[in-house]
Amino acid sequence: MKNIAVGIDFSNSAGPVLDRAAELALALGAHLHLVHIYAPEPDFVGYAEYAYPGVDEREQELREEKNQIRNLIDDLKKRGITASGFMREGDTVHALLEFTEKREASMLVIGTHGRGFVERLLLGSVAEGIIRHATLPVVVVPSRQQA
Repeated sequence: MKNIAVGIDFSNSAGPVLDRAAELALALGAHLHLVHIYAPEPDFVGYAEYAYPGVDEREQELREEKNQIRNLIDDLKKRGITASGFMREGDTVHALLEFTEKREASMLVIGTHGRGFVERLLLGSVAEGIIRHATLPVVVVPSRQQA
């Protein structure tokens, strides 16, 4: 096992996900590929690009997320784990699974948010979508705040 992909969303479940991925990387001698999938920018037909009021805020968020990934990689390297970081735009399930194929990952580590039945029914679950469509082993780390 050489490559482990790790889905990072910067939620409360990100810490446990990263901890589990780090344990696996150390035990298996694997390289971690951290990936954050972000939603595409909405298209506003009829507005000039500069007129959309959220562009500056979104660009700032993306810069901050890139810095967070860099910090996570630095922390992993201090623990003796080789890691790299990536950001991709798109639908989370599709983009994560595509990323695992391109990086030839042997495993994917993701987290759950512990949503209830009704929320999953209405909104769907990224973890469920990944498990249904994955062609590689998936480790799902539950959120510490599940009730």
